[in-house]
Parts: sequence; structure tokens; C-alpha cells
Amino acid sequence: MLISAAMLAWISHHAGGQVSAAGTPSLQAHPTNSCVVAPRPNSLWSLAQCCSRSPNSNPGCREYNPGDKYIILKDNSARKPAAYLIVPTFPVTGIDDKQIFLPPIVDFWHYGWQHGQSLIGKPAAELALAINSARGRTQNQLHIHIACVSPTVARALARDADTIGTNPATAVRLALGPADHIYRIIKTTDLSGAASPFNLVAMMPGARADMGNQSIAVVGSPTPDTYYVLETSAGHGNPGAAEELLDQSRSCNA
Repeated sequence: MLISAAMLAWISHHAGGQVSAAGTPSLQAHPTNSCVVAPRPNSLWSLAQCCSRSPNSNPGCREYNPGDKYIILKDNSARKPAAYLIVPTFPVTGIDDKQIFLPPIVDFWHYGWQHGQSLIGKPAAELALAINSARGRTQNQLHIHIACVSPTVARALARDADTIGTNPATAVRLALGPADHIYRIIKTTDLSGAASPFNLVAMMPGARADMGNQSIAVVGSPTPDTYYVLETSAGHGNPGAAEELLDQSRSCNA
């Protein structure tokens, strides 16, 4: 199947491997295992299936957890040298899917954070996760980005740390990111179960009935086992892409 040059670039970007002129991932490093990557918006879904069948099917496959039904993918874009994704191996469209409130998806922030700390190897205060809204994503399979936090975002959170509380109903509002989008921010000491960012954001006024337009980021804190949960909503020129708070262009402060 022939695909466009743009699609070849996207697959190489997100699949973490080389792509041949025929439009399939190069098998030079994996000669006995092929992985047919579907075009957008189903590329991550096809990669999830490939990685769960065989970790050697694509260079981007880093870990498969059959118990909690997820894979960890490496994003090998030249612009994202320390970026990863956690992706479920069963169909989950994204933040608009009701499965986000159920195991195992509800705990993906916890799993993603654990992998992020080991893969990126930086202090918690330099690590961040993000999921984009239905408007702000390019894939129809849920994926949480794992990378470094933008230093400007980290500084802003540190500056207002004393005013940020734990109550979703009274979240602090800050303008963050390149376009100064408004984020509601709280702190939490857990990322799983009832304290999952999916549940915490759903408790923010107006969010539960409009989850598809929500975008969430989790940023580490210098305080052990304390995290910032940030939420922004798509609309009025805001695509709802909390991925903008991540710095995927370098290995944190390397």
C-alpha cells in the first residue's frame, strides 16, 4: 500500500522506527517480525496490536503489560528525544471514552508515571504526562504522553505552589503554555483509583459532562509523592492540548 510522504514522516515520528519507501516500518532491526502500521487516525491502535502480539514487531515497542493491558511506545521523532506514550491494547478512543473511569485505564497515570521515572531518569519535578482533548488529538486510540515538563511551566507552578490546593472545586487558575491558555490546577498525592486525574478533573465544575473537551497534564513536584494536576478545556481558540506543557525537544535539563 502506497502512502503519502507526510504519512511516512508521521509513522516514523510516532512508531519510533525507520520507514521504507513502500510505507512500512523498516525491518532491518527486526527481520522476522513485521508490523503493518495503519494510517492516521488508527496508527497507534495498530501499533498497540503489533506490540502486544510481539514486542519485536516494531522498534518503538518498549514494554507490554498483559495484566494491565498497555504498551509503552518510544516516540523517536528527532524533535522528541525523550518522549514516550502509554497506550491501551484494547479499544479506548480517548478522554471522551467512559472507560477512563474504570480499571485499568483509570490507573494509567500511575503506570505512566512509573515508567516515565525509569525511562527518562530525571527527578519527579522535571517529569510530566499529558492527554489531549478529542479536538486536540490526531489518533482514535487513547494515549498519554510521557516526557519532560517545560521549564517555564515548572517555574510557574513552583512560584504559585503555596496557593495551589487539593480541592477540585476551588482549583487555582493560571495562564500557561506558549499561548497562555488557562489551566485549572490542584495538587494530589496519588494518581490511581479515586485520586486518578481522570476522576479529579471530572470533579471540577462543568468538566464531567464535557470530558471530551478536557485536556489533562500531570507535573511532578519537588515535594515527594506530590503532583500537580492541570486541566484546560477546548474552545475559544484553545485546542485543548495539554501536551503543549511538555518539553519533548530535549531530555529535560540535559
